[in-house]
Amino acid sequence: MQKLTTTKYTIRGIELDASGTVSPGWFSRIFEHTRWKVFTMDDFSLRGLMEGGVARAGTYEYGEPLTYQDEVEIATWVARVGRTSFDFGHRIVRLKDGAMAARARMTVVNLGPEGPAPLDPVVVTFVIDEPAPPVRPWPEAERAQSWSRQWVVRPSDQDSFLHVNQARYVDYIDDTRWFAAEAGHPAGSRGRLAGLSVEYRREAHAGERVRMETWVTGDRACAYELTLQPTGEVLTRGQTVVTGG
Repeated sequence: MQKLTTTKYTIRGIELDASGTVSPGWFSRIFEHTRWKVFTMDDFSLRGLMEGGVARAGTYEYGEPLTYQDEVEIATWVARVGRTSFDFGHRIVRLKDGAMAARARMTVVNLGPEGPAPLDPVVVTFVIDEPAPPVRPWPEAERAQSWSRQWVVRPSDQDSFLHVNQARYVDYIDDTRWFAAEAGHPAGSRGRLAGLSVEYRREAHAGERVRMETWVTGDRACAYELTLQPTGEVLTRGQTVVTGG
C-alpha cells in the first residue's frame, strides 16, 4: 500500500503563460490531474475509502519556474486527517537538476450521500511527515483601499461537476492582480508569485455575475474576495505573496 506516490510528467506548451513558464492556474490543474490519477492506482492508500470529495482550500508555494518539455516528478501523500476532511500534500521536482518547482496543500472534504461524511479511521494511519505549505490564516484586519472588477462566469469555466473548476479560481486571482496593476493600484502585480492560497466557500456557476475585490495586506502580500452579485455572498477568498527583489 503506497502512502507516498510519485508520477512522472512532461510540461506541455498549453500550460505556459506569457512569461513562458507554468502559470499558477496550471500548477493547480497539474495537481488536480495527479489526484485523479493516483486514485486509479491499485495500491494507492486511499483507493476504495472515499465515495467522493470536494476541494475546500488550497495553499501553494512556488520555487523554480518550469517551461516547455521540462520533465518532472510529482509526489502525492496524505498530510493531515480530520473528522470529515483531510489534506493532500504535493511536490513537483524538476528531474534534470532536482529543483523544487512547487509545493501544495489541498484540503478535501469527504462526501457521503447527504453531504460531508466522517472518514474511515484507518485514513489517519496514512499520514506521513513531508514538507507541505502551512495554511495561511485569513487577514481579519480592516481593509485598506481596495480595487475590484466584475464579470459574468462563462460556461467554459465549469467542469464536469457543473460548477466552476477549482483551478479557475486561481486564474481569477492571477488575472485580478494583473488588471489591478494595469489600473495602477498598489494591490496589482505582475510576474512570478512566491505563494498563493485559495478558500472555496460556495460554488459558482455559468451566467452568474461575480465581483472580485483585492487589497494590500502586508509586505508583498494581497488578499482577494470573490462575491456573488448583487447579493454580496462570499464565494471564494484568496491571498498572494509576490517574490522579493
